[in-house]
Amino acid sequence: MYIKKILQSPISFLLLLLLIITSFVFFFNVFPGEDSSILQVHFIDVGQGDSILIQTPGKQNILIDGGEKNQGAYLQSYLQKQGVKHLHMVIATHPHADHIGGLVQVLANFPTDTVYLPPVTHTTRTFEDLLSTIEQENIPLSPPPSSEPILFEKDLALEFLSPQRDFQDHLNDWSIVLKLTYDNHRFLFTGDIEGAAETALIQDYSRDRLDADVLKVSHHGSSTSSSLSFLEAVSPQVSVISSGKENPYGHPHKETLERLLQFSPNLYRTDLQGTVLINSDGVELWSPLAPLPAAGLDASSGRTLMRFLSEILLKDRIRPLFT
Repeated sequence: MYIKKILQSPISFLLLLLLIITSFVFFFNVFPGEDSSILQVHFIDVGQGDSILIQTPGKQNILIDGGEKNQGAYLQSYLQKQGVKHLHMVIATHPHADHIGGLVQVLANFPTDTVYLPPVTHTTRTFEDLLSTIEQENIPLSPPPSSEPILFEKDLALEFLSPQRDFQDHLNDWSIVLKLTYDNHRFLFTGDIEGAAETALIQDYSRDRLDADVLKVSHHGSSTSSSLSFLEAVSPQVSVISSGKENPYGHPHKETLERLLQFSPNLYRTDLQGTVLINSDGVELWSPLAPLPAAGLDASSGRTLMRFLSEILLKDRIRPLFT
């Protein structure tokens, strides 16, 4: 009888629901367990820039880019909060400041096995500071290896797909393009490549080599990237755009969003949602965040009470699966 009255009262029902969810969270926080099969990919919100942390099932840490120099302290703090004490690989996709600036502080504070840079130089102070830090910390520096897959650990392989050509003074197209394969799931990280590099990838590789479940959208969603032919070749299930809130470039551009929505049903944006975490156990792919509505413009529309409670209380324990 008492339970029936609770169920008939909306407020009492919500309080009961909140109690159940809180108890659920408490149980899993006290007895969390560890799943050694989980791959975590963090698309870190560094404003108008890129930074991606990959944490492998074997507890190795790969960092791709580091945002602007003023993001260095935040990035260092974020890595520490994720339990990072050592970086096994750092990839600076290309020499622009919004990709390498924050790496200076990171490399000065985390032991690092290897830094990969494309075979192109830049004349900026930021690029010079990066090279100086690498030298001071005695970190091995290497160009990207050949495009043959590297078995990084069991069921996890890396491929450096680009640059394989001379893009002259077009620094964006010199971006290192990295493909990560974990069992059945594939991630493609594209730096800031534009039309020329996208065309080269389509010409140099089969669709199977380019096909990916998750795409880091190139150049912050600029209209000069993410051509229809490239998106068709990659055919991503999930796309993530890293850009700054109300940035002066208007990223991501409307044209890019429209093209993405033709091929990618699940869209994320760091300018609207903050840091985006994508998880994989090699079979399932999930995130604690729900993807944006179809327009890709409003992160809050369609939010239900259940989703709000789940995001606040369960955080990374909820698993919206991508279908």
